[in-house]
Amino acid sequence: MAEGAFLSSLVDRLSTTALSGITSLWGVKEQVDSLIHELQAVECFLKDADLREIRRQATSNNNWFWLHSLRDAAYDAEDLIESVELHEGRYHTLNPLLQPLNSYRFAKQINEIKSRFQSIIDGWAKNASMLRELRDMSSSSSSVTSAADSLWRRSSCHLGDDVVVGREEEAGMIIDRLLRCTAHREVVGIVGMGGVGKTTLASLVYNKVSAIQTGGTSLRPDSPKGTSSRSSVEMYFDACAWVPVGQNADALGLLKITSAQIGVELNSTQVAAAKNAMFRFLQHKKYLIVLDDIWTTETWLELSEAFPKSTNGSKILLTTRSKEIAVSADPSSLPYELDPLSEELSFQLFITKVFGLNHVDTTSCPPQLKDVGHQLSKKCGGLPLALVVLGGLLSGKEKQFEVWRNILKSMKWSNYEAGNQCLEILALSYSCLPYHMKLCFMYLGAFKEETEISVSKLIKLWIGDDFIPQQDGKTREETANDYLRELIQRCLVQPLLPAHKQGFKRVRIHGLLCELARSEARESRFFYCENGDAVSRAEGKYYRRLALHTKLIAFHELSNSEKLRSLLIFPGVIESCVITVGHQALRPFSRAFCHAFFLFPLWGFQHNILEQLTSMQYIRVLELEGHERLACDLKSVQSNLNHLRYMSLRNTNLGEFPFPESNFPLLQTLDIRGTFIRKLPGILESLDTLRHIYLNWRVSLDIRRLTNLQTLHGVIILPNSQAERNLMALTNLRKLRFRTWRGVEYRPESPNGFDIDRYNAQSSMGNENHALAESLRQLGNLHSIFIMMPFASFQPITSDIVQAVTSHEQLHKLKLQGRVHRNLLLEDPHFSCIKSITLSGSWIVLSPMESLGSLTTLYELKLKDDALRCSEVSCLQNSFPELRYLKISGLKKLRVFHVGNGSFPNLTRFSIHDCTEFLSTVEVMEHATRLQVLKIKEMPSVLPDVTDFCHSRNINLIS
Repeated sequence: MAEGAFLSSLVDRLSTTALSGITSLWGVKEQVDSLIHELQAVECFLKDADLREIRRQATSNNNWFWLHSLRDAAYDAEDLIESVELHEGRYHTLNPLLQPLNSYRFAKQINEIKSRFQSIIDGWAKNASMLRELRDMSSSSSSVTSAADSLWRRSSCHLGDDVVVGREEEAGMIIDRLLRCTAHREVVGIVGMGGVGKTTLASLVYNKVSAIQTGGTSLRPDSPKGTSSRSSVEMYFDACAWVPVGQNADALGLLKITSAQIGVELNSTQVAAAKNAMFRFLQHKKYLIVLDDIWTTETWLELSEAFPKSTNGSKILLTTRSKEIAVSADPSSLPYELDPLSEELSFQLFITKVFGLNHVDTTSCPPQLKDVGHQLSKKCGGLPLALVVLGGLLSGKEKQFEVWRNILKSMKWSNYEAGNQCLEILALSYSCLPYHMKLCFMYLGAFKEETEISVSKLIKLWIGDDFIPQQDGKTREETANDYLRELIQRCLVQPLLPAHKQGFKRVRIHGLLCELARSEARESRFFYCENGDAVSRAEGKYYRRLALHTKLIAFHELSNSEKLRSLLIFPGVIESCVITVGHQALRPFSRAFCHAFFLFPLWGFQHNILEQLTSMQYIRVLELEGHERLACDLKSVQSNLNHLRYMSLRNTNLGEFPFPESNFPLLQTLDIRGTFIRKLPGILESLDTLRHIYLNWRVSLDIRRLTNLQTLHGVIILPNSQAERNLMALTNLRKLRFRTWRGVEYRPESPNGFDIDRYNAQSSMGNENHALAESLRQLGNLHSIFIMMPFASFQPITSDIVQAVTSHEQLHKLKLQGRVHRNLLLEDPHFSCIKSITLSGSWIVLSPMESLGSLTTLYELKLKDDALRCSEVSCLQNSFPELRYLKISGLKKLRVFHVGNGSFPNLTRFSIHDCTEFLSTVEVMEHATRLQVLKIKEMPSVLPDVTDFCHSRNINLIS
């Protein structure tokens, strides 16, 4: 439950040395230590009580107020600590005679909170028997819940005994792997989020293989008749068993289930003896065991000891929500990652369930219902379990347009009993999350479902809201990345378009998982995500975060707004959305006690809205991206931003920095891209907390003391400048994006930033480049660099500059914008470590593809805007062995692309834009046998040829 997650985070914060200055106040240190002890005791109870059934039973028994009281007391403890932190600096400057008074005041407040905790604990003690009863009820009901979950999973894609929607191809591939002769026992894993159809697919495969054993049916849905004769299948498996594992796995019980199916008697009551008996029985047999729904690696390890690692081609098929489990079971066997159904297949499954068909037939849907039916099925996000639930719901309704449209307009899964059961199944994945990751998962519910979420921004927001602890030997960003990868491994987050093998640029959360995150967040009062429903006075006062996602007129009453920590207002909120704080009505937000304030791009706000920032003393995150109409209001706002960690003014077109007199002692991220700001407060140049700064190519910033910077974006580095010399001090830099002028005088007041008339052809380029290269050579932690040399500088990006950065072992992403000599790509031996290369405006006149194609680690290649000035390019045989993404854009002279045999074996995405002379892309696609997506823009002449080709290869064509 989220309460335990929040307390873990709070205890970590209180235990850090960050409060050393506070606890130096007379007597306060002892009080804080005592408060930590109280919180740890409560945390232990919550870990013991972290069962959804207990919470449900507690609610039904009117004892839910315990958890409410506990959470509110914990939040108030955080409020107190924030208050002390805010005023810490003032106490050291006060008259020493006043310090005892301040110490007494804080000690008294701490004691009051401790008394509240003690009162709650006393209440638990008086009702301990009831709590034990609830635990027993939870334990006894878990098997019933598990059985129900198993039934739901097995029905997700099935229409009848032999009819399945959309999984035939995957079933055929898995059957081929199971029947393939191997010299070792192979474990084939099926991985996917809850409800995606893992059990259905495994059941289909198992039934097909079992039918082979008895000569019942063909191997595959598309196999020719006559392939299922008994004589042709005796070579396969001597023993087959289906084992439903589940979340609460009982090893002995599961072994007995297995033994009953394969014909071995297990009379032992000891797990070890049962495993030995099973092992001896199977040792010389060729077997197929299906382990359905494995939740932990420990469960797999215990069960796997009963199945010998035979060399006769035995197989184990397992299903799991965790990719980590599938990979650890057999590292040499790549698991199948089951994706949601396509929109068309979703509609087919939906219609067959609505009309009670035992076969796929979308013609049964009346024409007037097809459009709204498509919209309803789309709400399920391709999740078979959800499609079955929704189809079953509508099967009992009138088949009329108005009925379906009303359901679409008010669609919310938690409003229906079957929908709640669907959410309960998905919630099993959330329940198994470590405490520190539950806050991160719930935070994803603040974003609109099915939208792409920037990984970089998400991580900075997590850190800005203080969800990520500091771990020894790792940055917070690295820890946050680990958390995100764990959520991906558990199929709670969907990664999108990997930029390279080390990570993803964007992620997405499935619509039902998003609703689950919001439901958990609302239940624990972590935040409330509003979609048209009003927040009542009684309920709203408890929320610390509020997210708005509505186009409807809504009226919000936040009587205790001082408890609010985050206010997230997403696109679509209109001017008529009114929030009432006490007796004051605001559009759309109030003077709130905020720890984070998100104002995502939207329109229609009154111009004086940002004046409310004046009293937001506890604000942590300020996101104002894209609000041009609010720019003038920002200039008049002066606020105490002592707790601000994240500020984005991106694309606001501001001409001046809006908070010139504010202090930002905790600021970590600043983004002023897309503004006309020319000067930042001097205080920013000495902030040791600053980690990520995104400038606008106009600001001159003294960076020498920003030694903890990890991202420096949009800075201009001139020859012989202070910035050039100070760059070498930023040894923690991971990402660097800079522009430099060589051989031309930089003039910021000119339209392009330089003065061609004062171009000095006699400038000493060697000395200029040497100084820059020497600074870049010191940045050993660089992961990504973007070097921009404007075309009008008349100078190329030289090899000494590039070699200075490509010599860094950790560098995996290189972008060069400006003239580049072809030999640079041939001379530099360190290119062999690069995973992503982008060349733009390089004006290379001889094809570099021979040298680039030899890079065995290259994962992504982009050639843009006259990067090549040649009409033909060629790559040798077996070129680009690991390339996944190729983009060619704005190469005006390119006509022919010759591809050697065996090239692009792993290419999955190919984009080609605005190459007006290019004749055909078919040659590239013929060699790219794994191509999944082809994107073509502004090239209508090549579309006829590629359309048929893409259709024949099942390639997704985007034009």
